[in-house]
Amino acid sequence: MNEWLGLAVLACVLVAARPASAAEDAKVSCVKAPPLDKTNAFYPSNRPPLAPSPFVKLPIGAIAPAGWLRHMLELEAEGMTGRLTEISPWCKAEGNAWLSPDGKGHSPWEELPYWLKGFGDLGYVLRNERIIAEARKWLEGIIASQREDGYFGPRANLTLLGGKPDVWPNMIALNALQSFHEFTRDKRVLDLMTKYFNWQLSVPEADFLLPFWQQQRAGDNLESVYWLYNRTGDPDLLKLAEKIHRRMARWDKGVASYHCVNFAQCFRAPAIFWMQAKDDALRLAAYRNYDTMMDEFGQQPGGTYGADENARRGYTDPRQATETCGMVEAMHSFQMLLKITGDPLWADRCEEMALNSFPCSQPPDLKGLHYLTAANQPQLDTRNHAPGIQNGGNMFGYDPHSYRCCQHNVSHGWPYYAEELWLATPDNGLCAALYAESRVEAKVGDGRMVLIREETDYPFSDTVRFAFRTLKPIRFPLYLRVPRWCSQPRLALNGKPLEARAEPLAFLVVEREWQPDDKLELTLPMKLSVRVWAKHGGAVSVERGPLAFSLKIGEDWKRYGGSDKWPAYAVLPTTPWNYGLELDPAAPEKSIEVEPSNKPLAPQPFTPDAAPIALKAKARKVPQWTFDRHGLCATLKPSPAFTTEPLETVTLIPMGCARLRISVFPTVSDKADAHKWAEQPQPAYVASASHCHHGDTTDALCDGLLPKSSIDSGIPRFTWWDHRGTTEWVAYKFPKPRTLSWSDVYWFDDTGRGGCRVPASWRLLYREGNDWKEVKLAEGSAYGVAKDAFNKVAFEPVTTGELRLEAKLQPGFSGGILEWRLGDK
Repeated sequence: MNEWLGLAVLACVLVAARPASAAEDAKVSCVKAPPLDKTNAFYPSNRPPLAPSPFVKLPIGAIAPAGWLRHMLELEAEGMTGRLTEISPWCKAEGNAWLSPDGKGHSPWEELPYWLKGFGDLGYVLRNERIIAEARKWLEGIIASQREDGYFGPRANLTLLGGKPDVWPNMIALNALQSFHEFTRDKRVLDLMTKYFNWQLSVPEADFLLPFWQQQRAGDNLESVYWLYNRTGDPDLLKLAEKIHRRMARWDKGVASYHCVNFAQCFRAPAIFWMQAKDDALRLAAYRNYDTMMDEFGQQPGGTYGADENARRGYTDPRQATETCGMVEAMHSFQMLLKITGDPLWADRCEEMALNSFPCSQPPDLKGLHYLTAANQPQLDTRNHAPGIQNGGNMFGYDPHSYRCCQHNVSHGWPYYAEELWLATPDNGLCAALYAESRVEAKVGDGRMVLIREETDYPFSDTVRFAFRTLKPIRFPLYLRVPRWCSQPRLALNGKPLEARAEPLAFLVVEREWQPDDKLELTLPMKLSVRVWAKHGGAVSVERGPLAFSLKIGEDWKRYGGSDKWPAYAVLPTTPWNYGLELDPAAPEKSIEVEPSNKPLAPQPFTPDAAPIALKAKARKVPQWTFDRHGLCATLKPSPAFTTEPLETVTLIPMGCARLRISVFPTVSDKADAHKWAEQPQPAYVASASHCHHGDTTDALCDGLLPKSSIDSGIPRFTWWDHRGTTEWVAYKFPKPRTLSWSDVYWFDDTGRGGCRVPASWRLLYREGNDWKEVKLAEGSAYGVAKDAFNKVAFEPVTTGELRLEAKLQPGFSGGILEWRLGDK
């Protein structure tokens, strides 16, 4: 950066000499992606035979975030991530396997490298010397752990899978090492990775990338291989890439796992290998994977999908949440896919999640997090919400001490976002990929440096200003992303309008000989819109530009644990949340008014009180929309919902400001033909079981939702999954004795997809005192095991307080039930 010395003085001289007509030579065009017949001359791009790079990541440190984004990073530095060694036992240095030269010690798996890969980048982006030094201590330990054969890291992982290696933790460590090299140019990283990848080549193929996590997530390994290849050109790395592709989960054939984080970081994998194979089906597979998940589980604003550990059939309401891990990994996937494909759609998706969903995964001071964040989540309590969400226990409270994976993996969310604000282009230009106040210094054009300051309150403002500083005039193209919601962007150069015809999801390219004091202004007009979610019965969300909006709900923060320095909080509502919006069907956006704030943008804008913009909407309460038996806001029913409650004016704030949130609203009407919502149903009986798979529920036995087939995935189910070939039972307990004479059962059977089958046999028993007795079947009645039908038996009447169904599972298989009914006639 020495060439920048004296820049201010030189710039003043050059400004005085600049011809008045210099602002007139700008050439503006609109393109869908940068040209692929060129290669950036200054920053590592894809080497042949890899497909050309549409965009190229700049070295860490080239981009200095400012404004609200910098403040988020500063909060992170002094919050949970920046001080995690004070909190997390996995980050304790003493005896840690990641610091040991012989790789022995505690915490050998994913937690430490998860934290380190974002922690180091946080230091580099902020140029925080404390964090840089602490990260280096861990990275030096990792480098020192490398064996002669090339393996590095904790030795326990070498034999973790039945004596075979698990290289998943090392994939994360490689990300941290790559960032370290980008910031320091330390050649030892290249040497370590070369030796390590030679070791991977030597591992027998049958022992390489065994299930589960490493096989699912091997796309991360593949990305690191290409990162090194683009710096060394070693052809053996392409052989390793082919080996990884052969052994990894088949994301090229479809969604290989509906686990929240697996999907977030793995759906992209086929597009990574596409760079080498150049089979367009691989590139398109990433799009298809994403669309498959979002079509069923992502019908909500904010860019997330319902996978409260796993995405589950029948659990698709906006109350279904996404792990914090899943958000940061999905954002990283979007960033990678933008650089691989050049498609601005991926930048839009990154922005949507980062600005709407991710901020509320943590409290405003970033001194904790919660495991799950949903679009409709009006209460953040500490109770067990399973099986409404998949995981049991406290998943909603903000806690710096819990949520083991997310506690560590949240670290890279904001640092990676800051590093991807600007990208280099193949024609030696720059691209403003994600808009935020920042400064970028990079080589462009003929190799000289340019400094561009980006000034904006985006996403809360529609104006982005760029101020140029150069030692002398320099020609290069500047790419400006046009989001999908913007149809008429405007440009002005040094106060003079430029013709800017652009389509949504494209790039405006401004090419000229840039002068030392040029100023370019981009306006992205933001219009209100109402999105209708057909799969939620016509419910709606409200959006303006990149922001979705949520109901403003009063917050009561209650400490429930932690320490005085690192407390844990629940957040409870103090105002009603069960509103539906009353909209004009012909022009719903006209029913909502924008109420901009006159106060300056707060350093931390993602809070209810600091919200830089608010909307006013007409709404009515829906009394039947309450918390259900699991403590979750009840699922949406068809709109419009009938209600005669008084019409009120409610405030909507940006979704990212609302930690308590309703973001998908029913519409409402007081007309007689509106849909009358029922009170929340309770289970017909108290059900219990010998075992219930953690992703299923005994409520499914008696929820009254009738299956269409034995493999119906659209309703909740009960299974004994993980128990195979055993004798299992389910039971109904009644509040008072009942007389019963028949029962029928609809078996779950996923032949062709999974390991559940109809049972080998079954029988019914009733409780008499402390004994269980089998019912006596009526003449001609028999226990059936037919698929796709209710199997009914009649028996001599019994009076009992509890009835049990006992099933003998087929050898080698589990089983389950979609509905179990009974009666006395």
